Amino acid sequence: MSGLTHRGSQEAMKWTVLVDGSAASGRAFDAVVSFLCAQNGRGGNKDELSVLHAFDPKEDAKKPYYLQGQRILNAYNTSSIRARRQYDGAGPQKLKVTCLHKTFSSTDEPVQVARLEYFDSGHSTESAPPIVACLLNALHHELHPDFLFVGSHGSGGEKVGAMGTVSEYLIRLCNATVFILKHWRRLPKLGEPVTFVVALDDSPASMKALAQVCMLAKSGDEILGLTVSRHQGPKDVAVMDQANEMIKAHTQSNAKTNVFWRELKMGAGTAAEHICQAAEELEADFLCLGSFNTAHGAKDRDTMTSLGSTALYCSVNAKCHAVVVKPPRLVDHGSSPIASIRPGS
Repeated sequence: MSGLTHRGSQEAMKWTVLVDGSAASGRAFDAVVSFLCAQNGRGGNKDELSVLHAFDPKEDAKKPYYLQGQRILNAYNTSSIRARRQYDGAGPQKLKVTCLHKTFSSTDEPVQVARLEYFDSGHSTESAPPIVACLLNALHHELHPDFLFVGSHGSGGEKVGAMGTVSEYLIRLCNATVFILKHWRRLPKLGEPVTFVVALDDSPASMKALAQVCMLAKSGDEILGLTVSRHQGPKDVAVMDQANEMIKAHTQSNAKTNVFWRELKMGAGTAAEHICQAAEELEADFLCLGSFNTAHGAKDRDTMTSLGSTALYCSVNAKCHAVVVKPPRLVDHGSSPIASIRPGS
């Protein structure tokens, strides 16, 4: 894509949380505040937080007052003041916070949001419901987040289109690292240690995920690697050794190993199911996965936002919170807003 340049080292890190008045989105807001406060004082870039709410004005008018769009945004304006005070008190940086709303019409036709590139058959397109298109438009053209926090379901928890809920659409299509907060799972409180489990294989994407987690984790957090295969061969050992060294360098862990292997047994489920089960056994707070294998042709997250079936399955079905890590954001100077996706990689 022409006109794209990598971010400068002094550019602000941008964090966005989607809210809709549900308990799940409230948990997503709490999570982004916790991660933000952990970043302050560690050096590097400044942080910017955007709180985004989208609603259909006609449908909104039918809801109780406390669930109407402007009421929800007013509540998060107040919550954002507290978040800014927490962040500013955690270190030398000052947090910039923006609360904004977008409107759409539920009766509009689906909107083309993605170009799908198949290995053997040229191009086709994917369309999404108006609410998803509205959110993607705001994320792509205005906010450009590095990190997007969403609840595991919205206030209704229902599918908005053929591909699932709003969250499931955004997990696949948003060009940002996505945190998926599960409403049923406890969220570690601000300052408490967090356990990250990172799914690993021999792809560059999984190592990018591990590097991202090492950047986000604070002192006292636990980072564990997890690899699943039918046989523990040389590739698995090499991945485990590399990951173990990365984790030890970041956490100063004295453990003999911070990376675990699980056998993929015949007839006992898919690799994705084994990963979800192992994450529970390791008592993960967050299960982290890379979004695609760059060896398959992706150079950056703006030229291909593919999400393999394992990452998609785990992000939706893991009992713990999940993180789908995308490559570093690029600065967009006039590139197409239509994401390019190669399914199945």
